[in-house]
Amino acid sequence: MNIFKISLFSVLLFGNIFLAIEADAKQQKKRLVRGNCGKLSCDVVVKQLRSLYPSYISKFEKECPNPKIFAADVGIGERSAKQAWFICWEATRDKDKTRSGSFLGTLPLPGNEAPFLSPLPSDSPYTPGLQTRYPVAIKKAQFECATNSGNFNILEDKEKNKVQLQCYFQAGAIPVDINGDFKSDGENSRGAGVDIMLGTFPASAK
Repeated sequence: MNIFKISLFSVLLFGNIFLAIEADAKQQKKRLVRGNCGKLSCDVVVKQLRSLYPSYISKFEKECPNPKIFAADVGIGERSAKQAWFICWEATRDKDKTRSGSFLGTLPLPGNEAPFLSPLPSDSPYTPGLQTRYPVAIKKAQFECATNSGNFNILEDKEKNKVQLQCYFQAGAIPVDINGDFKSDGENSRGAGVDIMLGTFPASAK
């Protein structure tokens, strides 16, 4: 009898978990993407990018749960790449009728992958060797850094004869939408500078 109860409980538990996951997936599929994406609707842009970068889009969506508003803003980045910036807007307006949000990240539109990448420092003696010896790992790090609108430092550890790729960027900025178009009109806070390490390589790559 106890075994039967445990089995029944397990079935009900996993059944509820499955239904919750399925409901969440359906909710995400039906979710309207707000923002300004130029000639294309933002839903189409997100659909395109989901097919290319599913893990990133999934991450952005999870960081912006309903009833918050998931939005995209297409424009030209600092390296002339056409890209989409993703913002999560609060479901309700502030007392002054503006709407606050948070930046989620950015991705390149199809055909803009190369200029989108965050370049390694041109003045570092390690840059040529790293790009020649570890092209796949370096491009992966460059892409990850670019999704945060970051830049690179190459840090040298002489004792361990290693170098590290340090990506630094601003995090925690609070964009504000003044006119209700779900596009950032400025920032209530610039956030703070943070950094992440995106790879360790032999210093012999110099």
